[in-house]
Amino acid sequence: MREITANVYQLEKSKGANGYVVRGGGRTALIDPGMASGHDQVVAELRDARLHTGEVTDILLTHYDFDHSQVVKRLQATLDVPVWMSATDAALMRGDKAAPTAFRRFIKRVVSLEYPTAVTEITGDRDVFPGLHAFATPGHTPGHTGFRWDNVLFSGDAVSVTKTGDLKQFFSITISDKPAALRTEKLLRGLIRAEKIEWICAGHNPPTKAAANLS
Repeated sequence: MREITANVYQLEKSKGANGYVVRGGGRTALIDPGMASGHDQVVAELRDARLHTGEVTDILLTHYDFDHSQVVKRLQATLDVPVWMSATDAALMRGDKAAPTAFRRFIKRVVSLEYPTAVTEITGDRDVFPGLHAFATPGHTPGHTGFRWDNVLFSGDAVSVTKTGDLKQFFSITISDKPAALRTEKLLRGLIRAEKIEWICAGHNPPTKAAANLS
């Protein structure tokens, strides 16, 4: 497990999207644990890192896409911890609502997702635990959620991050609502400036220091 900054780590053995671990206030959150094929490796990596990270107490999903969430039901059973995700994406993951685009409806037909138990559905902005804040970042998916810990932003796939720490839109085919995605990008730019965010931990880019002159 790679340490990014104090109490923030990146998984090295997960499959699919980048997975992260945050420790603070007696709690440890695992963010976006990835695909089902990575279950055993993630469990072993968490076990080996317990001295530094503590035991995982919560699993957080930025959104329901399979490369971020497919392992979550089995991993939840293994770790015996609650899962946090937005109410909107929870409904999509359960199949209560149709996927919002043709691309996502195709993915749903070819990739299976199992809805976890003991889910805390997030509506609006709230703290997961003291210091770890969840807030809405829709666009990539209707219920996409960002998380902030101190000077670290976990942006999932709300935006893509360049090597120089600037933000840009994610691949257009994966965006459910382009106007919402553009508003989210603007929101994140303002947050990075206002909160002096140092690290951006995205779903598919390496953890990157935010550009000092981000506009």
